[in-house]
Amino acid sequence: MSAEDDDMSLFTRIKQRHYGLYQSIRRGVGRFADQRVGVLGLLILIGLIVTALAAPFLAPHSLDWRAPEVLDKGGNADLPDDCSTADNPLDCRAQKESSGKTISHPAPPKFGDFTGDPYFAPLGTDHRGSDVLSRLIYGSQTALYIGLAAGLLSSLVGVPLGLISGYYGDTWIDEFIQRVIDLMFGLPFLPLVIVLVAANGITTTNIIIAIVIKSWLNNAIVIRGETLSLKERSYVEAAKVSGASDTRIVFRHIFPNVLPLAFIYLAQDSAIAVLTQANLAFLGLADFTNVSWGTMLNWIQTTGYVYDAWWWLLPPGLMITALAASFYFVGYSLEDVMNPQTSA
Repeated sequence: MSAEDDDMSLFTRIKQRHYGLYQSIRRGVGRFADQRVGVLGLLILIGLIVTALAAPFLAPHSLDWRAPEVLDKGGNADLPDDCSTADNPLDCRAQKESSGKTISHPAPPKFGDFTGDPYFAPLGTDHRGSDVLSRLIYGSQTALYIGLAAGLLSSLVGVPLGLISGYYGDTWIDEFIQRVIDLMFGLPFLPLVIVLVAANGITTTNIIIAIVIKSWLNNAIVIRGETLSLKERSYVEAAKVSGASDTRIVFRHIFPNVLPLAFIYLAQDSAIAVLTQANLAFLGLADFTNVSWGTMLNWIQTTGYVYDAWWWLLPPGLMITALAASFYFVGYSLEDVMNPQTSA
């Protein structure tokens, strides 16, 4: 019984010590719940995260699956279902096409035994006979990885530099960081990313690094401005008088107050990363060993089926839009929730 009392007293002490933090979190969650757009964005984001984590279980087929070139009734039974396995694939395809007994790809949605179709592909197939839905589900892994990784790295670079620049305002440290930011702002975003990716190699890691090299700037500028204001507050002056080190003041007293802004820009940088990767993939600057929504759009553009295969064109475009919008919705709602001028 004494052990339980000790546990309860420890929990009580922790709760009392961080009571203000708990109350702030509760108020923030309550205000965020009133933001319908933010809740919608959060639900979309959670749904896509679950889809990415459970992709092997949700996808109807593996990425290696190919829809067969199925013969209808009355077709030549001597020909294989898949002409790629035939001794002479060209003759096999020619015989099927001449008899009109083949299913050519990309093919529209088919639902297998539910409707008597020869295979199950609820969003149709691409030019190779791959299932569009399966590639769409697996593509969520790449999109979320690039979006979240680029957003986190942008924050890890921009937030500390913004804190340092703001705290040491009007010194050579601040001047140096601001001149670097001015220089980077003079470079156009997408052309710079294209050059960096093309020069260093088209890999997912290089794409993330190229995005981060430019996307941390807004983080640093906003955090610097907030830090310049916060360092004049009375509690920071009191910490200086008490002999606290600069590191303790920055990360113990200032950093918690700029953290909400960091979350806002993390969400926005993640959205920018998702759109940037899709743009690069559409231009052919993507790691085609990984399935992504951008590479799906690149393939349909390259093969010339943009106007013929809507089931292949629309889903990846809608998924890119949904993921980017979810990040923006969450970011803008967080801005409203954490803005002290907004009425509670």
